Amino acid sequence: MLTKLKKLEKKTLWIALAVIALCAVGGVYASQSFVADTATADEPAMQTAKIRQGDLTLYASGTGTLISAAEASFGFRSSGQLLSLSASVGDTVEAGDLLAELDNTSEEIQLRQAERELAELTSPAAIATAEQALAQAELDATDAKKHLAYLISWDVLKSEERVAAAEIGLVEAKESGDEDKITAAEFELENAENVLAGNWDYYENHYVADNFKVSATRTSQAYIAKPTEFDILEGRAGYALAQAELIEAENYLAAIQGEEIPADATGSSLAALEQAKLNVLSAQDNLEATQLHAPISGLVMSIDANIGDVVGTSAIVTIADISEAFLEIFLDETDWGMIAVDYPVDVIFDVLPDKVFAGAVVQVDPALYTEQNTSVVRALVRLDESSFDGSKLPIGSAAAVEVIGGRASEAVLVPVEALREASPGQYTVFVMVDDEPKLRVVEVGIQDLFYAEILSGLEVGDVVTTGIAETE
Repeated sequence: MLTKLKKLEKKTLWIALAVIALCAVGGVYASQSFVADTATADEPAMQTAKIRQGDLTLYASGTGTLISAAEASFGFRSSGQLLSLSASVGDTVEAGDLLAELDNTSEEIQLRQAERELAELTSPAAIATAEQALAQAELDATDAKKHLAYLISWDVLKSEERVAAAEIGLVEAKESGDEDKITAAEFELENAENVLAGNWDYYENHYVADNFKVSATRTSQAYIAKPTEFDILEGRAGYALAQAELIEAENYLAAIQGEEIPADATGSSLAALEQAKLNVLSAQDNLEATQLHAPISGLVMSIDANIGDVVGTSAIVTIADISEAFLEIFLDETDWGMIAVDYPVDVIFDVLPDKVFAGAVVQVDPALYTEQNTSVVRALVRLDESSFDGSKLPIGSAAAVEVIGGRASEAVLVPVEALREASPGQYTVFVMVDDEPKLRVVEVGIQDLFYAEILSGLEVGDVVTTGIAETE
């Protein structure tokens, strides 16, 4: 690449010198042209050119290298001895294809053991045991509720449950933002609290006297002491625990039967079941880690291992995506303004010198690329698949490229030596009118080293001056 760039630099230097010389000639003529009316017959004759119509194309030449659309280098997620290879260098593979395997004897044993433990927890016998546990939990919850109701009365217990439900309803109503629902929920909570207060009053004044002995003597076996605050607290705790155990039993039975359970479900049995499931997933992942699958579709570029080798987690396979063809190209830094996204490109590969491939610029680096102290413009070109016509080129193929920086068809063309730059971007020419040069402002489009496109100010057939004719 650098050799070609150096050639470009020499060519550019020669052209620059030529332009300077032409400008010098133009400057000499300009000083003469202003006194054309008073010139004598001894003055040199003027050199002219006729305006013509034609095509003008601007090129920026450089070099390029064929690269893949994407490339992936990868390896196993675990270490071990390479057992098999299912692909070879040069093979075309699809994403997900199995490429290689490690010796997975221990991983298969681990998976079978984990699956067996999970199967035991979800077996018909385990389900029957869970059903029995649920039935017992239901009985325990019923007994705990009866005991608490005996201590505080059924009316108080039901009223407390109503208040708890009303409090939840009020929270939900506030979350909804519906004022009617909020008002109704507040009314329900107030009524529930009033009922609860009345039931507690009845409990203190009637229920206790009717159901418990308040005498100071305890000589009778039928004596039943009034519940203390600790007794009631203990009863509430027992009921709450029985309810929690009932929920756990319900969730566990549902889980081992494969049914969906709440995300916040807890319990030691449920935890053991979840751990068994995790053990199976972990064992499956460990087994999968002994298999190497292609992450992308493409061409196998390299395999850095042989069957029997002990490999780690470093990359051993490289795949290149060749679904699209790209060129990494480099141009001389002086061509910075000659390249942009979507500009067409002509490409000739060194291995196919007689064929021209078409492409387009898809990326231009915002900064110059430096290699061995040489600054160049780096860009990416996507090659037109239709131009390949079945051609297969190896990745890394070198090419010569020409970026088409501008194109004008059937344009009005004037020799560049006829142009006089009055100010930056502003041009004039001398047009021959009645055998005398007349100054005229023109609008210039694209131009190369020889011709410029005239957008306005000249017509085909006009004659312009280009300098002083040399005489012997």
